[in-house]
Amino acid sequence: MRRTFMRLWLVVLGTLALTGALLPGTALAVDLPGGKRIYAVTIGQVAPAGTTPTGNEFSRLAMYYFNGDGTVREGFWFWSWNQGYPGVPIRTTSAGCDNCKIHTAGGFQTGAEVKSLHGKYTTSGNQVTVTWDGGVTENWTVATPEPGISAISLTGSSYGANVGQGYGSNASNDLAIPMNEVPKKAYRGRYAHNFYVQPSGSTPGRLSSGTGASKIDLALEGWKQCNGDCLSGLFDAGPNACTACPDGKPGKIRYYMASEGGRKNFYEHFCTCLVQGGSTPCYTGGSHRKPQLQVIDDAGKFRGWVGIEAQHREPRRGTLGVHWHVDL
Repeated sequence: MRRTFMRLWLVVLGTLALTGALLPGTALAVDLPGGKRIYAVTIGQVAPAGTTPTGNEFSRLAMYYFNGDGTVREGFWFWSWNQGYPGVPIRTTSAGCDNCKIHTAGGFQTGAEVKSLHGKYTTSGNQVTVTWDGGVTENWTVATPEPGISAISLTGSSYGANVGQGYGSNASNDLAIPMNEVPKKAYRGRYAHNFYVQPSGSTPGRLSSGTGASKIDLALEGWKQCNGDCLSGLFDAGPNACTACPDGKPGKIRYYMASEGGRKNFYEHFCTCLVQGGSTPCYTGGSHRKPQLQVIDDAGKFRGWVGIEAQHREPRRGTLGVHWHVDL
């Protein structure tokens, strides 16, 4: 009887193997996108360049964790243009430079809620489709710009997201590069954002949008290592920057790049002509606040950032968008 049962069980196993059926508790292996497990991602809804935003646009900064069984988890921070986000000071200051507080967009400070999503993903060639619980989908194209790192670019979604870029590796999620070890080089990338244009005089403001190439150039003279957690730079403003300066001159721009540890970095800049308060060089107004996540390759090498900008203390004012800057 025992031998008969074993023969029957072997027949069942063979039938399952031939038909592709799975035993309870068994999961199919699914290729990791680009062979990489963890991605730092910026994603959002941005009105096409030169068009009028609806006011419902959003930005999201996230870490995507792909598992080899076809499941994916996302930990993320979210900003809606329908809501204002006043700046929040972080713990790190620019002590060693101008000794000012550094600000980030509300919702990215230490202790702020990190939201999460769970879902499933499928791969086909260089395409990845993510279906989050609830049914919304994202479609990405995968590329491998260099060994040890992969990139994903958003090609579409079912819920309004139309711009997205991420970079992934198999480096530990706990690995982060201290600010005083970030290579001082140029990190080139791109931005796409919605913004509010406020002309001078009594002319009403209007909503608009734009996109283009940009860079964070830490190789420029003028950057100073304030302390182990902060860099700062002071540079002449370009002809289209600092247009709000009261004397009509281009003025200068103060930059901060800071960290409190981990992959979260805090990028902030403002026109120094707007600083008020006598002898203090510190600014507490509507600075450009750009939460960022570090991009790190398989070897643990720092490669740049993905980020968002949430410079809108009031709903549908200021600037809201996504950007990425890497040395690839």
